[in-house]
Amino acid sequence: MCPSFLIRRALSVALVFVGWPLVSIRADHFVYRDQANAKMEIDARLVSTGQGVLVLELADGQFRLVPEAVVEKRLPADGPAPASADEVAAGLRVRFGAELFRSVRQDPFVLGVVLMAPLPKAGDSRATNFLRSAGKFLKNVEGAFVGFVKEARLPANPPTHPLVVLIFESDRDFDRYAAEATEGDGVAASRIAGFYSPLTNYLAIRMRECHTFDVPLHEAIHQQVYNRHVFQRLAPIPHWFDEGIATGFEANEGRINIGPTKISPRYARQSLAAREIGWQQMATDDAVFGSDVIAGEAYGHAWGLHWLMVTQYRTGYGKYVRMLSQKEAMQKDTPEQRLTEFRDAFGKDVKDLEQEFDQTLDNGLKRQKVSLNKEKTAGISKTQDGSGEVELTAVVRGNAAGPLEVQGRLTNISPLRTLAFHVTVETDGGTYAEWHVPSLDTLKTSPLGMQYADKVMKNVAAPGIGQRYQVRVRAVPTDSDDAKRWKKGDLPVPAVSRNRSGE
Repeated sequence: MCPSFLIRRALSVALVFVGWPLVSIRADHFVYRDQANAKMEIDARLVSTGQGVLVLELADGQFRLVPEAVVEKRLPADGPAPASADEVAAGLRVRFGAELFRSVRQDPFVLGVVLMAPLPKAGDSRATNFLRSAGKFLKNVEGAFVGFVKEARLPANPPTHPLVVLIFESDRDFDRYAAEATEGDGVAASRIAGFYSPLTNYLAIRMRECHTFDVPLHEAIHQQVYNRHVFQRLAPIPHWFDEGIATGFEANEGRINIGPTKISPRYARQSLAAREIGWQQMATDDAVFGSDVIAGEAYGHAWGLHWLMVTQYRTGYGKYVRMLSQKEAMQKDTPEQRLTEFRDAFGKDVKDLEQEFDQTLDNGLKRQKVSLNKEKTAGISKTQDGSGEVELTAVVRGNAAGPLEVQGRLTNISPLRTLAFHVTVETDGGTYAEWHVPSLDTLKTSPLGMQYADKVMKNVAAPGIGQRYQVRVRAVPTDSDDAKRWKKGDLPVPAVSRNRSGE
């Protein structure tokens, strides 16, 4: 399941008034009053109006929403010309602070890392190398997407503004940024691994996600789709298509090894295992992608329908995409309209294609020599949290009523700095085990010796026998106040979390 679905739903609510025509619209000079009644003057392109709101495009491609009632003047003007990559990077440096922001330019991308703390001298070159590596991956994404667009003969154009990618070293900083982007619209920022925002046009991700590039790839496809004008930003594109094309691309250790014509074992399993929703509900109700219970089924179905269309119905697929590309922002589609448009393009209903999926998938699995059997290593879990990756073995010896026995290894996956770590294994019985690693260099590994998860968590009066557990990793710079307290033995005691899920 895509970790970004919550934020995309929140943004769709916040941005219901905006639009993004492909045609060039002349710029104007706007004078208006902000929320503090201060006078504001900007040159911007008027993108759209609706329900008392003006949507203004700034030089860097971001949108600003201005209530029509507070606009005092609107005068013809010449600008603004699209900002350069260097200008965009300079603006980000001001926003996040020169000490805590590093960036590189790799056209059309501006890649920036938001640091948890100032870097030591060796860190600057590490930051540059890390961003260049991330940029290389994103160029691979760009190449894979452009190749697919050409093969499928889809309408597309080069980006008109630099594509910003923000990578947050600290989970706390990412959570704060995500909460600000959603304006607290009921979204738990801690549950979001990364997201593309149609409002800012930025792709934002946690640094740990750059270890596998799974989430950056998915969100980068969204950024490519809208910045290459396959669709108009904020047009009413069905979520199933938006997510279906993104799930069609998968990465393996930084390489894009699956495109939309290839079978994704992950999403194929999700679609086949679905029991709660069918394809028609998925195709007409965007809300299913925002449900904790059925979102996984929705993403599996979205991949399945997109894969079936692009491999079995190429002519209809091209017709359907061209129809979607003409949709404008602020346009509202009804479920009935969506079904009619689908039928007009493919000559069949969504339900008809659903009936074809199982057999077509079975044939495709044989042809592509793909297995849906999930490989597992019994008793071993792998967790990425913060700047650490933990491989853990958990067993119960002898008496099933005894405490969980845990051991494993910790890797510092930060490409930037040496860190101090506090690792805990927290059970649903209110007990835990912990390890303190005072200093671990970047990309190095430390053993986590055998322990019993028998320490009592905070506010637990009667601890039980834990059957499920989660791994938490806390990482801080070695010269930080937290690291100094940990070194003295003042380690944080975990508390029971209502949202904790077992491994």
